[in-house]
Amino acid sequence: MTITVAIHSSKGGTGKTSIAVNLAVAFASEGLDTCLIDMDLRGPSLCTIFKQTPRFWINDFLSGKCTINDTLNDMKKKVKSSGHLYLSYSNPDITQIRELVGKDRAWQASALKALMNVKKDLAQKDIDIIMIDTSPGMEYESINAVAASDIVLVVQNDTDACNYCTEQLINGVYSLLDKKYAIIDNMCHFNCLENIENSRYGAAIIASIPCMCDVPMRSKKEILVLTDPEHQFSKSILRIKHWIEKMQ
Repeated sequence: MTITVAIHSSKGGTGKTSIAVNLAVAFASEGLDTCLIDMDLRGPSLCTIFKQTPRFWINDFLSGKCTINDTLNDMKKKVKSSGHLYLSYSNPDITQIRELVGKDRAWQASALKALMNVKKDLAQKDIDIIMIDTSPGMEYESINAVAASDIVLVVQNDTDACNYCTEQLINGVYSLLDKKYAIIDNMCHFNCLENIENSRYGAAIIASIPCMCDVPMRSKKEILVLTDPEHQFSKSILRIKHWIEKMQ
């Protein structure tokens, strides 16, 4: 059965893309055909991580210019995974980002309908896991990605603003949409780790990842679950993966 997971956050800079990439690779490495879609349309980064310029972007699919299959780029050989790893990139060109900001509600409604059909289309391709890296906050495309998903993982940092906004997302979006959801505490201070919580705002905290200076430096050029599986970050990714598997 195909399952769709949205990686969301209330604020930018929480490290959700690094988590999404490593999580997708972890699934593919265990033989599951995995698709990671970059729906962070206002701040795309997936194509810069993998240094690819695709023929079609996810923007083209959302605008009805191609199929979802046209946007997929198979990275199985590059990451040497036993399962396929398909990536669908968002266009980082500033003109494309500006154009997106001006889209009206009719376009957003059409984009939501297209996203809702993605699971059906990719299930026919025997994809096991669909992961959606969203824009932070409550932009239309973020809520569309959440609405199209079975599970939502909200990544947060330990700041008052992030905590407050995460609570708003849980109570005002995820619960209303009747989604399964959980919190990932990322870049935690060590004093926070001494008093690790199991839940917050009624949501399970499935990983508390300490602040480690080497993670952002290394993640620019390597995928830690592949190059350093014993790293504390990699072990946290595997805990998140196991939680998702239990939810199926």
